[in-house]
Amino acid sequence: MSTTARPLATGRRTPKPRLHDGTMRFGLMWPNSPSPFVTSRTIAEANPDVLDVDTHVELARTAEEAGVDFVFFADGYTHHGEHNARVGHGEPCVSAPIWAPIVMSATQHIGVVTTMHARYLSPVVLARLGANLDVLSGGRWGWNIVPGSKGSEAELFGMEIGEHDDRYAAVAETLQAVRALWGAKGSPIEFEGRQHTLRGTPRGPYPVQDSPLIFNAGVSPAGQAFLAQHADYAFYAVVDDQEKVRATVRQVADRVAEAGREPGSVGIVGSIGVVLDSTTEAAKEKLEWISAQVDLDAARGWARTFLAGSQSYRKDFGDDVDRVARRIGLAAGARMLVGSPADVAEQLIQSYRDTGLANYMLTFPLWAPSEVARLREVLPHLERAGVWRPPAARNYSW
Repeated sequence: MSTTARPLATGRRTPKPRLHDGTMRFGLMWPNSPSPFVTSRTIAEANPDVLDVDTHVELARTAEEAGVDFVFFADGYTHHGEHNARVGHGEPCVSAPIWAPIVMSATQHIGVVTTMHARYLSPVVLARLGANLDVLSGGRWGWNIVPGSKGSEAELFGMEIGEHDDRYAAVAETLQAVRALWGAKGSPIEFEGRQHTLRGTPRGPYPVQDSPLIFNAGVSPAGQAFLAQHADYAFYAVVDDQEKVRATVRQVADRVAEAGREPGSVGIVGSIGVVLDSTTEAAKEKLEWISAQVDLDAARGWARTFLAGSQSYRKDFGDDVDRVARRIGLAAGARMLVGSPADVAEQLIQSYRDTGLANYMLTFPLWAPSEVARLREVLPHLERAGVWRPPAARNYSW
């Protein structure tokens, strides 16, 4: 593995290109806590130290060399509950815009998406953070813009949680204001909205991209309306019921068409768990061991958080906390791909052909670089099947 770092200040100034060619893309849900995808102290202790910078550097280079197109930093301001904090699930949690530059500096082409909450920070702060992240990355930054759905976070900020649809209206206005600030290019701006009134000349730098990529996970009517009008990528958990996945793909495409945008202008990314090993049996044994480590008290805390703030989870899993906890304690309830590299490749190909979902965000319960490196043996199978091309062959496009 190469150990040559790319100085941030001398990065590319040509934005990471966007190409909708129908072939598969892969993102990596970045490990932002000791055990972000399993509610388990044992798994947290088996994973690397999440606060060790060298681990993040090695993982970033491993992901890029394996063929991953982008990494995705989730983020938040409060944990999921005392039991989750006890087992290292989501606690401590690295700050997305602060730690993302580590990945940017360790890589040359991979996209880096950070979560930033639109309601907790001023558009001026968001625009400045985003512009600097885009410059640091050389035009390969993306923003997962979220309204903030946790009551504990709103309370921490001294805010009312507000109605669901009102939160999305506020997010849309914030994005409009941020884009106005990005477009200033040294000139004064005036922005008048219901939530924000901005006047003045924002300080540079300005983004390398005309407008960095926008990610959003909206599944409600208000959320889908937002992503159809404003987002570049929508993302959801891939559930076991492939018909539900196929229906989501069709539904998003319909909403995008109704918004008057070109087909394919909003990509759909499905988060999905991965457990790989050299053989089918070894991978199944690994998954059985991981599943046996789930702490149900912590899983219930996570379930309550998601059910309280996410319409998509209530839609997919129902309202029974204990039943949801048993599912959500591993990979947030997403489908798990398990097996040898050839097995997992075939599962991905089948999912792609059955549902039309071409983009996958991979979560590794065991997230050491050596585990993620196993992707190197998966992706060549997809290339031979004609459903994936290496990033270099398509100019490292999104």
